[in-house]
Amino acid sequence: KPCAAVENYNAYPTQDLPVVFRDSQHQLQCDLLHWGLIPSWAKDPGIGFKTSNARSETAADKPSFRHAYRHQRCLVPVDGWYEWKREGKNKQPFFHHLRDGKVIWLAGLWEHWLNPESGEPLLSFTLLTRDAKGNAEKIHDRMPVVMNPQRAKNWLDNTYHDRQGIESMMHYLPDNDFEIYPVTRKMNSPKFQGVECMSRLSQAENN
Repeated sequence: KPCAAVENYNAYPTQDLPVVFRDSQHQLQCDLLHWGLIPSWAKDPGIGFKTSNARSETAADKPSFRHAYRHQRCLVPVDGWYEWKREGKNKQPFFHHLRDGKVIWLAGLWEHWLNPESGEPLLSFTLLTRDAKGNAEKIHDRMPVVMNPQRAKNWLDNTYHDRQGIESMMHYLPDNDFEIYPVTRKMNSPKFQGVECMSRLSQAENN
C-alpha cells in the first residue's frame, strides 16, 4: 500500500514513522511503525527504549536483532538526519542531506510483537548505524547506514539470509553527494518542531 507522507522535522524514538518492508507473505508494504524495535519474544514493549539504533557490525549476533537482520530488513525514507557535535559545554546539531534533494533510504530492521494481554500486534523498527566516514566523521563518530537505491530490492528481500551478502549491500555513498550544515540548538528539544528545524544556521546565530 502507498506510504502516507508524515510531516516530522524532529523525529525521535517512540514515535511512529513511515517504513517500507516486506511482510511474512513477501508483499511490499509501507506503514507507520514504532521507532524502537521490540523483539517478538519480549515480555513488554519497554525494551524499545534501548533499541532505537543497532550497530550494523554486531546486529547479526545480538539476540534483539539477529532474527530481523536475516529475515526482516526494512527501509526508512527521510529527507535527512541530525547528528550532534560537542562544542565546549554545548552540543551543536548538524543536518545531513543529499545535495540533489532526493529521499534518503536509511537501512533498518523491523519486528512483529503481540501484546500478551490484549493480543494486539505492534510493528516496530530500529535504524542500523555504522562508523562515520568523510565529512560526517567531523561531526560524530557514528552515522546511519544509507542504502544505495539500486540495492534496495535485495535489502528488502526477506528470503536473502547470507550474512556476507547482507553486509556487502551496506556501501558508503560518495561523500560529495551530501551536504552538512549547522541548525538551531532549539531542536535539541523534541518539543521544537516545524520546518525551521532544518533551516541553515546563519553566521550571526552561530556566534
